[in-house]
Amino acid sequence: MSSTIVHDAVSMHEARTSRSVVAVAGGTGFIGRHVVARLLAAGHAVVVLARAPHGLPKSIAGARLRAADLSTGVDPQLLDGCEVLVNLVGIKRESSGRAKNKGAPGWSWERAHVQLPEQLAEAARLAGLTRMIHVSVAGSDPAGPSAGAYLETKARGEQRLRARADGPAITILRPGVVYGQGDDMLRNLADSIRAAPVFPAPRGGRSLVQPIAVEDVAEAVLRCVERPVASGRDYDLVGPERLELRELVGRVASSSVVARRCAVVSAPAVLQRVAAFALERVSADPLITRSQLDLLAVGVVGDPEPAWVDLGLEPRALDEAAITHALAGFEPRLPSVRLVPDPAAAASLSELAGSRIPSWKLACFAALAVASLLAGPWLPGSIWTRMAGLELVLSVLALALLRLRWAPLWRPSAAALAWGVGAGLVMWAGAFGVAAALRSLAPELWSETTTIYAWSDQLTLPLPLALSLLAMIVAGEEVVWRGALGITLASRQAPWLGPWSAVLLSSALFTIAHLTTGPPVLAIAAALAGGAWTWLAIRTRTLFAPFIAHLGWDASMLYLTPT
Repeated sequence: MSSTIVHDAVSMHEARTSRSVVAVAGGTGFIGRHVVARLLAAGHAVVVLARAPHGLPKSIAGARLRAADLSTGVDPQLLDGCEVLVNLVGIKRESSGRAKNKGAPGWSWERAHVQLPEQLAEAARLAGLTRMIHVSVAGSDPAGPSAGAYLETKARGEQRLRARADGPAITILRPGVVYGQGDDMLRNLADSIRAAPVFPAPRGGRSLVQPIAVEDVAEAVLRCVERPVASGRDYDLVGPERLELRELVGRVASSSVVARRCAVVSAPAVLQRVAAFALERVSADPLITRSQLDLLAVGVVGDPEPAWVDLGLEPRALDEAAITHALAGFEPRLPSVRLVPDPAAAASLSELAGSRIPSWKLACFAALAVASLLAGPWLPGSIWTRMAGLELVLSVLALALLRLRWAPLWRPSAAALAWGVGAGLVMWAGAFGVAAALRSLAPELWSETTTIYAWSDQLTLPLPLALSLLAMIVAGEEVVWRGALGITLASRQAPWLGPWSAVLLSSALFTIAHLTTGPPVLAIAAALAGGAWTWLAIRTRTLFAPFIAHLGWDASMLYLTPT
């Protein structure tokens, strides 16, 4: 026996006389940290069996660490001085472990869920422990190969423990889908919902789950430690509600942390497994694994009655408060394709729009902007001087009448510059595709573009002055059409008006305003480009990004035209 273990056993003698000394395998994982913290709070002494090369997390610093790589075996001396063993070791995917663990063999389903529980039980017998609590998963009994390797090995691990004729009395706990701060489930759901307006689910989200709070799982472990009636019994640890997966997605989507609509759709199982496999290969913390897909496909439910009768466990419901608590400090990992990804972005839009602009004032300004450009061709001067004058006047009116926070909207940043340059390049490249389509499908319409290209002949200023005039016109259009109209409309909370409605309405007004400026092909360009720039303004919550994209587009059309 090592001197460290002897010292540990002696130092815990006093604690053992009043409260239990509990060994926890897997005590540094998500559930493990909560279990260890709850045992410590109840006055028990806790020994954590884990590799933990950097020591224990701060939340369980009161426990004692006995460093052990359980993937290679279990030394009974690790349990010396302990009275109860809790096994929380479980994996959601197999791993070799060699690269990170300096030669350690890592974890397979067989090793983690079948061999290790049996070895822990045998070590507990040799160490003289009388009780063991094994944490499995709801739905694992019965479970065959068709349920997937995760459930199948969990079931066989339970069977091996129940088949033992000697050793500690074993309590088996089967949690459902566990949520709480630091979990996989709610965090990954929130990330997926924020990232896209659709959520692909196994079986269309019709499988059933009974989510349980990690605090309730930790409480159940504590009560099993303290109540002899739990010895040798099996308990499902599940929440009070059976929810379809689609209902669970809906609750997370409607929570104040996420607050986004999301449609649950069915996706082919083979495609989902391919995607999960790819995520497992490229990420140390994948959004979903194949084993989790298997669980969601078959459902994760159980019977809460025995745990309520023997342990007095009354799990809390997964309500708004529970979701908000679990997602405290939520940080997204996925880029979002949504126009307004989250409540923070919506709040930012609302803040940029400043004090509420009366609808009548906004409508009057929009009518004035459209009428001014429609009347433009009857004003004196070239198209460039007319556009510069009109946009200057409209910009001054917008700045004076519509109290947006103009300074933050125009504040340059590296991110906004990157968005603008990227969007400009995509639009310029796309223009060649549009040009090819018009030449092929509507040659008469395409022939009218020569009128637009001829405008460059009217821009007779030296290149620096020409670009300066162009920049002034573009800046004015961004103030009027993307700022005063696009950003303002997107920030309003009317149920019929969302960000996409703001894009469509703003680009429609922009298109109408250009109907008299040039041939019909100009209206098509105004609709497509105007919508893209409004989308960019709302998505980045800045006018600097669409200004860069717009300026690059106009300059390329003048000097690098896709003829």
